[in-house]
Amino acid sequence: MAILILEPDVDGRARVSIEHSGARHAEVGRLLGSVGHDIDMPLLENARPEEDPLPCREPVEETTAVSRHFSAQIHALYRQLADYQARSAAELAELKLAPIDTENGIVVKMTVGCQSFTSYPHCQHLIYHARRLTLHDLNPETLPTLPFVRKLRIAQGSGPRREFHFSRVRPVSLRVPLECLVHLPSVAEIDCPWLWEWLPVPAAGRPMRHFTRVWEGPWRDARHEFGAAMEKQEELLGLRIPTSLTKARLWFWQPRLALENNQALAMADLVAPAERDPLSVGVCILAAQLQELNLRAFITEHLFPAPEAPQWSRMRRLTIEFHPLRPDGSWYFVGPRGEDPYPEGFAISEDHYPPLQTTAEDEDVDEQWDEDPQGGEEVEFFPDVFRTEPVNERIGPLLSGFATAVKNMGALEDAELFASLAWHPSETRANEYGDDMVPNNRGNGVYRWGVGYVASNSGGNGRERHALVQWQVGDWRPSQGVLDLFESLGQQEWLDFESCSRTN
Repeated sequence: MAILILEPDVDGRARVSIEHSGARHAEVGRLLGSVGHDIDMPLLENARPEEDPLPCREPVEETTAVSRHFSAQIHALYRQLADYQARSAAELAELKLAPIDTENGIVVKMTVGCQSFTSYPHCQHLIYHARRLTLHDLNPETLPTLPFVRKLRIAQGSGPRREFHFSRVRPVSLRVPLECLVHLPSVAEIDCPWLWEWLPVPAAGRPMRHFTRVWEGPWRDARHEFGAAMEKQEELLGLRIPTSLTKARLWFWQPRLALENNQALAMADLVAPAERDPLSVGVCILAAQLQELNLRAFITEHLFPAPEAPQWSRMRRLTIEFHPLRPDGSWYFVGPRGEDPYPEGFAISEDHYPPLQTTAEDEDVDEQWDEDPQGGEEVEFFPDVFRTEPVNERIGPLLSGFATAVKNMGALEDAELFASLAWHPSETRANEYGDDMVPNNRGNGVYRWGVGYVASNSGGNGRERHALVQWQVGDWRPSQGVLDLFESLGQQEWLDFESCSRTN
């Protein structure tokens, strides 16, 4: 296997992206306010797929080479932005380029492209990646400082629509957004619409389940690296997250998959050997300086600050969508009849990392795929989505942490903590229930389960609005201890379930 870099001049590509944005802004008489740049993946060379096909497993040196090119492009973008800012007004005017809006700052948008090949690979293994791209190999401390960047957006490009949403996607280390942020001393906002987490797909047939496997080892390691970087910023990032950062959207998983997760699978413990979920702890540290946080993540109650820790005193608007799955492998919810097939997550070992070379199992699965994609199995195509009832001992601490955090947010205007649930059981489970299906107080399809808070204020008509706690939990009620915490926040209101869209 070899990689083919079509445009090795990474600085030239970055300069073209910036100048293109500068020219567009100049045409309408505006200062340069935003720059977009595509971070491309090199092609994987597959010149003779029938005679000399690529191996099933990508060698480490090839992943390293791709990561190096990824890193080089981010360094080039930072360098060229610094060079653009250093140009004189006369030079920019001569080239018909808009000067950077240094007063209001600019938005930098990076889009990470998907993997492509010189010829489509015969083996499906190569379009599903587990190893994460990093900045480590080119030393992130060498990134130039860009004091004029106001907002950083890191998004993921999309692959072919016919494939799974994560096919051809090379996940990025969760440290990368942090390493980019620390060199933006005036940044106010970060926007990450997907941070490369997903659950196993309910694929029919052994081959596709094998190809699309979510390797638990790299997943666990990425979360631990994020937490460590936040707890030891100067040691691991070189600098601290700028105090100017006040707004963040961090979506770790994509919402449209709410009806595609199989809730009957055994899941890994992504927390151990730590005692607290490192990612929840890391976000907690970051949130202490924020005014707005929009979070979608696998979390535990350790997301919320402990009494002795810095509180979220600056927070004005808070939106937290937690996944029904806890990162320790247990679930916040069970089935209507108490179904909880795997109440604890399994331990991660060396067997939960992708092989470094083609295995006998790989060859066997490839042969099955060629002969019969379902591998001779009779399995249900559809996922088993059945967890609708909260588990008090698991959901209680999360709700308590939220209520306590809200109480300490003096500037808070509104906050919500919710999960997206659904009743979409497998055919086998649906037959077991028969006509005794999901209770009528739930919406059709996907619905929101959670609690919201609206702060008190004085309206324009002189009337004071009292603080309000709004529950959407159906007939379920929290323990009295949890309820007491929320009653101290304001008036309680119990709302009916409503269906919600899961497309964004």
